[in-house]
Amino acid sequence: MAVHPPTRRRTYNHELYGVYGEFGAGADLRAFYLQSTILPSDLHRVSLISDISGSERWPVRDLFQRDVDNERVTEGILPYLQDQGKVKFFNPLTLTVLPMADDGDAVLTEMQHVSESQIRQDEREWDCLTRGPYFRVRWIKGHPEYAVLEWNDQRTRLVAIDGQHRLSALKRYEHDQDAATRGDFQKWRIPIVVVCFRATSSTTQPRVLDVVRNIFVYINTEAKKVNDARAILLTDDSVNAVCTQEFLQRSHSNDLLPPSERDENLLPLLFFDWRGEERSGQRIHAPAAMKSVEEIRDWFQYYILGDDFSDDQKRNLGIDPTHPLQQSFHVNKTNQTKKLDYLASEQLRELVNQELMSAVSYVLQNFFPCKHYTKDLRALEDRYWQQSDLARHAFHELRFGTNPAMDANKGDVERVLEELRTEIGKMRATHFHAPFDIDIGMRGIMFAFGDLRSRFGYPSWMEYAKWFTDALNQAYENKWFHLNKRPGSQHLRQVAVDHNDSIINYRLNSVEDAIGAYTGLIVSSHCRRNPANWQTPEPSPREFYLEELEGTIRRGYKKQVRPQLREQYPNGGKELTNAVNREATKLAERHIRRLEQALNQIDLDANSTAEANGPG
Repeated sequence: MAVHPPTRRRTYNHELYGVYGEFGAGADLRAFYLQSTILPSDLHRVSLISDISGSERWPVRDLFQRDVDNERVTEGILPYLQDQGKVKFFNPLTLTVLPMADDGDAVLTEMQHVSESQIRQDEREWDCLTRGPYFRVRWIKGHPEYAVLEWNDQRTRLVAIDGQHRLSALKRYEHDQDAATRGDFQKWRIPIVVVCFRATSSTTQPRVLDVVRNIFVYINTEAKKVNDARAILLTDDSVNAVCTQEFLQRSHSNDLLPPSERDENLLPLLFFDWRGEERSGQRIHAPAAMKSVEEIRDWFQYYILGDDFSDDQKRNLGIDPTHPLQQSFHVNKTNQTKKLDYLASEQLRELVNQELMSAVSYVLQNFFPCKHYTKDLRALEDRYWQQSDLARHAFHELRFGTNPAMDANKGDVERVLEELRTEIGKMRATHFHAPFDIDIGMRGIMFAFGDLRSRFGYPSWMEYAKWFTDALNQAYENKWFHLNKRPGSQHLRQVAVDHNDSIINYRLNSVEDAIGAYTGLIVSSHCRRNPANWQTPEPSPREFYLEELEGTIRRGYKKQVRPQLREQYPNGGKELTNAVNREATKLAERHIRRLEQALNQIDLDANSTAEANGPG
């Protein structure tokens, strides 16, 4: 029998020396850190989030530090490092240790317990903070200036929270084959801070990525503010931001499934400009996207729910005095703050996923232009998915902003991407006509969706969404929203377009008494019989919205006739103003009469259909 010499199993296979420190506790967490330096030859031990396999498939709320602006690195930071005539200095890179699941691709969900202990090693007494087999921080008792971070790279990733562009530039510089440009780079000591966290309460176990994300948001808010789209996806504080995350997550989760397991009716992730990608500080819009992250957040804030912690938002969410979120709304209103804590954020996610997200999604995915566009996008993906691995890589990049192709194949993937962009451009033009090819069209729909529900006494979201979408599609089929066909081209004049065919009343707060009121009017006129348990609006939607529209239309005609009447009243003043008011009022009243006649025809057509179909 062979005898093998005893071997010593090492729990940790990497170590880093530095100074230990910690901050005071907050949110049931305490941050502790190691301040240190690394050599350029150690840069391979530090990862970008994008280096973690599958990170592009993480939930949208975990979207932080994924996309490196290579142009910024190439044209800004790298030349600075290469310039031998410049003194080099930059702030420490902020890193953290991410405990990984057994598959090595996913971050552990919950924050693991950190144990405190004292050990004797190297003939010294050490204080230790240990997170199982993942990592350990120890320092000589009474001397935090002599500390060691140890970790196991099979279970833990050392990842940049802040400074990803500096890290990317340093990695490229370290691999630069032209040694003459690097000077004494290999002797540099690159400053870093490795921050870790431990729970101070045995009942609180937050998600690891939630904690890291919050630190990232704070650092980037205090230093260089992240763009609005990224901020919305990262924050847990705002009710409307959380709703936006959960809304997008439906498409994200669905598109991660194999094609055979997806819900083909759900809007594809490509429909949304969900990454908020930038290059050199300029937004790069996704070619297939119809709506941005900011636009979706604004739908919830302006039209569907209301401002964060407002009475309207509370009512729309159905938060009664017995609901767990009642306390959070009460505290924020009393203290005039607008922030969810971690527990309230999780409660909100659970609440909005019960019905609200399904209802809003139902309207979008079943509205005819979106429904047909989705069908074509799915067919396009199926076709490219079957072509080759390069075509699959191209579609992956279109959706997630990155692809796993080897460097030698990047050019081929880019050529396929260009084909995709061209095809998608044609599809967009086919399915989305004005005003739905720009934001004003869906703003009108979302305003009407939120406003009509309140007028009917806040019926259940899904029952209402089906009623609303059915009527919306009937109106769409009858051309009520077409700017280039009657009746839409006739009735949307001075509502969505002026006499010069320029888009008007498109701002978020201008929609209410313009295209929003028009959409509410047309949808309520095309609806089937309202359920008996819904509240009867008083005044009726027709009366209310016609009155709203008349004022808007009159303002539009005033702008139209003033230049025409100025020649008749060269002295201007009150005489001109009175003439403008008379003429605009006359035109507006005529406009409203035509609109009422058209609405009456809808009623006649509906009655004729009902009679033809007979009882039941």
